[in-house]
Amino acid sequence: MADNIFDPDNPAHAKALGMLDRDLIAWITTLGSDGSPRAVPVWFLWHDGTMSILSEPVSHKVTHIRSDPRVLVHLHAGGPTGDDVVVLRGTATLTPDGAAGWIERFRERYTAKYAESIAAFGIPAEALAQKFSTLIEFRPRHLLAW
Repeated sequence: MADNIFDPDNPAHAKALGMLDRDLIAWITTLGSDGSPRAVPVWFLWHDGTMSILSEPVSHKVTHIRSDPRVLVHLHAGGPTGDDVVVLRGTATLTPDGAAGWIERFRERYTAKYAESIAAFGIPAEALAQKFSTLIEFRPRHLLAW
């Protein structure tokens, strides 16, 4: 489990865990077939050392992960001088048509976290799970945080 990369006694790691719980947007970087990186913003939920991301099944990130599961994820650098840094490196797995079951399990947390965004998007969680039906589960193996 990825939690072992975090030392809760380390203030930077504790701050990173808090950001993973609270932040709304993460940037996921995948590798194209030619090796070029591609970074896109995503909604996510952090649970049990795993970052879960719902995606359209035909997205570039899904295609990239299918051929190369190595992924880098980072959060927006916050703080007064951009000093809230969280960069995670690891591997991702795909579960096609896995979003519906995942939404059932995490509906309360996900809809609470993204209530404003879901309302602005104008689509209920069930419909999100249909449109973004592929579940990406990212398990980090390396953490860079300060």
